[in-house]
Amino acid sequence: MRRVSHHWQRTKTGDHSLTTIMGKAAAHQEAIQIDGQRCRFEMPSNRPLEIYKSNYAPGLGGDIALHSVFLQLRQVFNIRRALYPGSYLHITPSLFFPHVTYVDCLAGIDNTLADSNLRDYIDRHKVYPEQAEIRCYQQDYQTFNSPPPESFDLLISLNAGLISQIFGGFLVPGGLLLANDEHHDARRAFVDQDYSLAGVFEENSCRMVAAPPELSTYFRTSTGVALVPEMVDSDLGRSPSRARFKPAKSAKAFLFRKRG
Repeated sequence: MRRVSHHWQRTKTGDHSLTTIMGKAAAHQEAIQIDGQRCRFEMPSNRPLEIYKSNYAPGLGGDIALHSVFLQLRQVFNIRRALYPGSYLHITPSLFFPHVTYVDCLAGIDNTLADSNLRDYIDRHKVYPEQAEIRCYQQDYQTFNSPPPESFDLLISLNAGLISQIFGGFLVPGGLLLANDEHHDARRAFVDQDYSLAGVFEENSCRMVAAPPELSTYFRTSTGVALVPEMVDSDLGRSPSRARFKPAKSAKAFLFRKRG
């Protein structure tokens, strides 16, 4: 099940707020029900490469910022195996990491990510020499247990709910969690004793900063108070923009290291 945020429910298509909430699939699907209900989306029947390019590839309509984030991760860390729940068609991680596992409950996602045009695109644009290994599971988040525990170097959480809590057991000790805060997951990881903040990708430049004095300025309210679990938990039923304990400083994404 796609975990977006507690108590949120949307059934209207074409609505910009729905596109924002889903972050990936809503613009191409029919309906969604959250908070205990399974998603009822189906993948587009054709043109997955065109959809990917219009949403994620560098250029018009794409997201060059996340390309920069993944490139920096590759340059700084020895990441081989990545897990991406709630991926939709965002296959950009496969351009930078040789073994990526995608998980999504959308009907047909496994066949769509096997599309020959998508695979050819990855082969032409990947930055590593070995063959790309891509696995995809069309599966409910709560029942996902296919790979063995502690088997991934990187866990990706982008607009898909509390991935840090559901999938954290799949990270190796010392592994990395890349999360944004669109659905509270970055702030939830910040107050989780299983994770420590390791880096921040700045909002405008996407430059990664990792110096402790700079990191200490994030996840604080406008009054300078650092977030604690009770603050984050009390806001889980709200959209991040309406949180009572909203971090004063934002970022493109946050990087956490799993303790252990």
